[in-house]
Order: sequence, then structure tokens, then C-alpha cells
Amino acid sequence: MNRKKRLKDWAGNIRELENFVERLVTLTTKKQKIIDRKTLPPELQKELKKSKKDSPNIPTTKSLSESLTDYEEELIRTTLKNCNWNQSKAARALNISEHDMRYKMKKLRIEKPKA
Repeated sequence: MNRKKRLKDWAGNIRELENFVERLVTLTTKKQKIIDRKTLPPELQKELKKSKKDSPNIPTTKSLSESLTDYEEELIRTTLKNCNWNQSKAARALNISEHDMRYKMKKLRIEKPKA
């Protein structure tokens, strides 16, 4: 089975995702600085094991900062597309200010495609 089909689909279900993350935070101890696999519900632990077996080893050719920049750009572009390129809506969806949205768009050279 395809990894994407097995993993829980959070698209359009932000409240459920928020509740899930809150649950994970609640289950962690104060000493824990990260949420590890043991904190996850058993059904998700099984899914992670399955997906790890299916995932190819990805060679690291980029630095962490380059990878994060790529991810940030992809996330902003996708959110803008989903919001019909309305920067205010996209900023709210990403929980950032409109000023930050414009700054990031300029920094990452993201422009609305010409129709």
C-alpha cells in the first residue's frame, strides 16, 4: 500500500490535527524536550514502522538550512494557491503576519503566476 494512503490525511482537518498535537504535548513529561516515537499512540507507531520500511534512504545533498528554506517555499506556495493567492488569508492560515508573508515572498522570490 502507498505510504501516503496509509498515513493519516490531515488536509482540511486542522482541528483534529491541533487536538492530536495537544494530546502528544500532554502525554510528554516536563523533562522531555522532544516528542519521540514512544509518545505516539500505538496505531501511529505501527504506521511509522511500516512507512520507514517503505521509504528509500534519501541521500543528504543539502544542508538543513537549505532543506528548511525549500520546505518553507513549498509550504508558502501551496498555501497561497489554496487561498487563491490572497496573501492575508495565506498569512492567517500559516499563523504569520501579513508583513512576514510579504517579506518571505520577497526573500523567496515567490510571485503570483501570470494568468
